[in-house]
Amino acid sequence: MLHNLPVELLNQIVTYLPTAQSVAYLSRCNHVLHRYCEEEGWKVFVQTRFPSFNIKQNWKAAAHSLTTYSRDLDRHAFLARYVEPANFIVKLPQRELETQWRRPRGQTMGYQPVIDSYEEATGSSWDARRQILAWSAGAELVLRVKSIGPKHKPDSRGSYSYSDHFNHHTRWFTYRPPKALEGRDDITSLKVLKHQYRKESSSTTDVEHVIFGTASGHIYLSHLELDRDSTKTIGAIFETGGLPVRSADIEASDEMFLAASLGDTHVSLYNIPRFLYNVPERPQVISPLSELNLSTEGLRSFRIWSTQFLSDDLLALGTGPAQMPIQLFRVRPTGLLQEPYRKLAVQEIDLETSIYSIKPLPTSIGEKHGNGELFLSGGYDGIARLHDLRSPRPFESYFYDSTDDGAMYSILNIGRERFVAGGARHSMLKFFDIRVPGGRMYHYADSSNWRKRKVESALSGSQDTGWNVFLNPRNEIQQRWSRASARATESPVYSLSTPSSVSATLFAGVENHIVELDFISMLDKHPNPIFSRSIVRDQQGNINVAKSWNPKHDVLNFAMYEHSPDNAIKLKTQAGVGSYAGQIKGYDERWRDCY
Repeated sequence: MLHNLPVELLNQIVTYLPTAQSVAYLSRCNHVLHRYCEEEGWKVFVQTRFPSFNIKQNWKAAAHSLTTYSRDLDRHAFLARYVEPANFIVKLPQRELETQWRRPRGQTMGYQPVIDSYEEATGSSWDARRQILAWSAGAELVLRVKSIGPKHKPDSRGSYSYSDHFNHHTRWFTYRPPKALEGRDDITSLKVLKHQYRKESSSTTDVEHVIFGTASGHIYLSHLELDRDSTKTIGAIFETGGLPVRSADIEASDEMFLAASLGDTHVSLYNIPRFLYNVPERPQVISPLSELNLSTEGLRSFRIWSTQFLSDDLLALGTGPAQMPIQLFRVRPTGLLQEPYRKLAVQEIDLETSIYSIKPLPTSIGEKHGNGELFLSGGYDGIARLHDLRSPRPFESYFYDSTDDGAMYSILNIGRERFVAGGARHSMLKFFDIRVPGGRMYHYADSSNWRKRKVESALSGSQDTGWNVFLNPRNEIQQRWSRASARATESPVYSLSTPSSVSATLFAGVENHIVELDFISMLDKHPNPIFSRSIVRDQQGNINVAKSWNPKHDVLNFAMYEHSPDNAIKLKTQAGVGSYAGQIKGYDERWRDCY
């Protein structure tokens, strides 16, 4: 009998169970197997099927959340909304109150948002989280703070919070650096400190620590106190020599280093000052720890487009136009080594191109190799490439959409199973699936469409399986959105962010807008726990779909098509939120063929 087997053999059995339902059935056999599944089984299942997701507890709830998320991605099931400050908006640092947010004005183009986000656990349950979303709106920083999970106590007076469409406790803040002007001091890079600063400041007031750079050549470390007035916000100023800040990144593990590309070819590395419990009277002035200038000999219009730490000691620069547009530099405690550790080409022939975005992939459980050896790049030619620094080849595989060869401005990975690319036109998001057929990573059991496309791709040698979604709504939306949405229709997707590796929420920045995509199926009887607190039921216990998922009538209807080797485009559009049967097998109930 199974319950007489040692734990080691049971673990081996669970690695072959394809779905969370299989583990649930195993746990119902008897008390011994139930206890095993609660203590070990769910953990083994999650680590086998989702090896690159950073999870340390709540294994059963994690299995529910991640399998639901994976299924919703396979079925292209999501609810999309524009994100904008609402209700009460607190202007920092003086905590002045506004009830209507005003977008930046006076510029020919709308603002081009830079986004960062994170979430942290706030309790023992899986859905107890605090989520931070920050983005740049011209010269202004916008901050949304959400508390997710069990219902919170009534707010203290002056907190200016409300419950959003998911019944998440929500607050809004804005911040503008002293004397900042639109068009001159626009924020071009943004990073919210997540690790060491959060640990050291957790016992003090509610404060967020943000590093941002501007087009006018300033980089600030600001300490934004959310629950009290503060006349001092800037803790440090990083010297740039007046050069505009093009891009920046923070070394992720302990947030010791800040790397910034300045002007076209200059890179500076800074030490991030340690946490101070009180903002100094005068900001610290931080000089570069080391600097380097990339050679532009024989190159025209050459510049650095992206700056990305691949690991604690490896910095990647996306440059171009150049024949070898990816340059990698070693980082030492004393600074950057001046000579590149490695240069990578992305073309098999000697053609110049540019790399706009680089994203490292996480390691899998049990791997001995550190982060940074696997990473994705996307650029001018509209092709995303997978690079492995353990290989002598410049890239291992590539992914593309054969119907649209527009540039890729941004890239975001979803574990090591999928990634999303932001296109340069049509407000287009491109989803790519990099799971291997026959592998042990999780696949939605009924997703026959996915399996068919993967087999066709393998037989043809193509790497264009995936789907695109246009981030411009097809439904009538409120007038306040319509006026601001005209330019966003053909906008690039400038930036992408997700709060954590296990979050089912994705943020995309287009001109003048932030679009939030929450991956959830409106007819799911057991939805992701993160979103389930908004469910409204009638007296018979049935879910009221419209009131549960679209109470404010602000869900957007988008259009999409799937990548096809024969370049055939079969456009599908989303219907509104409601209780009705689906029309296309294998897809979310909202999708309709567009004839």
